[in-house]
Amino acid sequence: MVDHFYIKGFIHFGISGNTNSSLSIGDVSIPKQFANTGLWDWLKPNATIPSNDVAQLDFKNYNVPKEGNNSLGRVGYSPEQFYSEAGEPNTPQQRLWFQVSNNWLHLATSLEGMELEQCVNATLCLDYKPKVVVGLRGSTANTFLDNAAYRDFIFQTFGVSSADMESTAVVMTSLSNGYPVIVVRGLSDLAGAQEGQNSIDLFGPLAATNVANVVIQFVKKLSEESYSRS
Repeated sequence: MVDHFYIKGFIHFGISGNTNSSLSIGDVSIPKQFANTGLWDWLKPNATIPSNDVAQLDFKNYNVPKEGNNSLGRVGYSPEQFYSEAGEPNTPQQRLWFQVSNNWLHLATSLEGMELEQCVNATLCLDYKPKVVVGLRGSTANTFLDNAAYRDFIFQTFGVSSADMESTAVVMTSLSNGYPVIVVRGLSDLAGAQEGQNSIDLFGPLAATNVANVVIQFVKKLSEESYSRS
């Protein structure tokens, strides 16, 4: 796209799991930062975590009963190696967090308070009004998260409020090439905190509708801002 089209920036959007208990299904999150929480050093039970890893998950902490080791060992969370046109040639930066564009994020705050859809159809509705939230953190990994214990772990360890499978890559690529970027995610499920089956099949369409409506309004705001500056 960058090679063949005149790109001004990237608006990435989709649905995601909700890892923050203060948020709800149907809400739309516009995070300020993203981390790739799927870049692991998977180690033996008593191995030393590499010095550049930023966090660790020790599986024995989740044993039932509590005593003893766990053959799965432990996981160390590695930072990304980030190359940028603004950085030194062929010299990566070690980075965990990738910040979306501040001016676009500031513009997105004007969408807080926007009315969102509450019903999937005439017979399936939420019993609350979804909201737009700007400025939290998001995580990306190449796994679909539907596990309450791990949901709590990544929220407590990284402070992330959403979990998806694409956003960090989009933000990294945009920043690496010097383009503004923002991410908008609709919360479709509780990432394992629910009782029974995951709700993505029920409320995924609602989350997708809400995130699409927010993106449409953001594009309008962006166009108005660009016109006012011209």
